[in-house]
Amino acid sequence: MLIISFDAVGDSEYDRLMEYPAFSAFTRQAAVFRGVPTLFSSNTYPIHASIVTGVMPNIHGVKSNTQPFPARRPAWNSREDGIRVRTLWQAAAANGIDTATVFWPVTAFSKTIRYNIPEVLPPPGKNQALACLKAGSKLLQLKMLMRHAKLLNGIRQPNRDNYATACMADILRERKPGLALIHLTAYDSLCHKFGKDSDDIKTAIETLDRSLSVLLEAVGDDRDVIVFSDHSQINVHTALDPNSILVNAGLLGLEEDVYIPGVSGCYFECCGGAAYFHSGNLSGDKVDEIRIYVKQNVGFLRFLTQEEMHVSGYENVAFGFCAQRGYCFSALSEGNKAEHGYPPDTPDYSVFYVARGYGFEPGKTTNGGSLLDIAPLAARSLGFTL
Repeated sequence: MLIISFDAVGDSEYDRLMEYPAFSAFTRQAAVFRGVPTLFSSNTYPIHASIVTGVMPNIHGVKSNTQPFPARRPAWNSREDGIRVRTLWQAAAANGIDTATVFWPVTAFSKTIRYNIPEVLPPPGKNQALACLKAGSKLLQLKMLMRHAKLLNGIRQPNRDNYATACMADILRERKPGLALIHLTAYDSLCHKFGKDSDDIKTAIETLDRSLSVLLEAVGDDRDVIVFSDHSQINVHTALDPNSILVNAGLLGLEEDVYIPGVSGCYFECCGGAAYFHSGNLSGDKVDEIRIYVKQNVGFLRFLTQEEMHVSGYENVAFGFCAQRGYCFSALSEGNKAEHGYPPDTPDYSVFYVARGYGFEPGKTTNGGSLLDIAPLAARSLGFTL
C-alpha cells in the first residue's frame, strides 16, 4: 500500500489536476471520492495523524501543527509519541510488515518505521538536514543525501518535493516496504506564499503530477495506492493576532518573538482560520469580557460550536472562534496569501481522495465520504484491522 498526500490541494483544484497526464490516468484506474469534508481543525498535522489512525484529533491527541506557547514561533509537533493511539505503521510492524515514510508529519523518533525520513522543522538557525538525521533512519538518509542532495534548495519548493519523490522511489524499488507514506507539500507552500490565484500554483500542480508519475512507476501496477488531500486553502489579505487584545489589556507581555505570560496565564492559540482562548486562571467575568471584545473585533465570523471544540480536541478551552473569509489568525508575520484551519462547512473547502486496488471500482466517482476511512481501507489492503 502506497499513500500519497497532496497537501492543501482542495477539491476545487481537482478539475485542474485532471488536465495533467499522470493524475488523469490514475483516476481511470481508481475510485474517486469528491466533496469530502476536511477534518477539524483543518491543519496538516492533526489531519495526517487522523489519516494513519482513523480517529479525530480529540482521540489521537495531535490538535495542532505546533506547540502553542509561549513562543510566537513555536516548536512543531513532529514526534511520533505525540500520537496516543495505534497508527497504521505500528499495526503493520506488529503484523511483520516493513514500513517507509518520507516527510510524513508526526514521525520523528519513531520506534517502528523501518525506513524513516521524517518531517522535522527546526527553529530558525538550526540545521535542517541534521535535525532530520537525528530523528529518523540515519544511514538511509545519508545514502539519499549522497544520491539526491543536488535536488534540494533548503526547504524551498518544488525542490523539496522533487527530493522526497526521488527518495521514496528508491525506497520502493530497493526496499519494497509493505506500507509506504509520502507527504508532498509543494502546493501548500506555494499557495501560502503566493495565493490560490497565482501563476506559481501551476508549478506546484506540475510538480505533483510529475511526482505521482514517478511514484506509480516505482511502486508498480499491482500495488494498492491512495492519493488524498487533507485540506483546502482560502486566500487571505489580513492576518490578525488576537493576543494583541491581551497585550493591550496588560494580561500578556511581549519580548521579541516570545510572549511573556502574566499571572493569569491566559493566551490565544492561533491556528490559521480559527483561534482558541486558553483562559488560565482568569475569572468568569473577565473571560466573558474578552469574549464580547473578540466578537466585536475585525475578522471575527462566529464562535465555534461545542461539537467543533470537542472533535478538534479543544473541549477544555474557554472558547474558540473562526475568521471571516479573507482573514486568518496567526502569531507569525510571514505575510501568507492563503491559509487553512477553517471549519469544514467553509464554502469551497472540501477535499478528495482517489483509491486504486482491491474493492475499488475503477472510474467510479462518489460524492462525499470521510478521510477517516483511509486508515481502515489501508489496513484492509494490508490484511489486518486497525
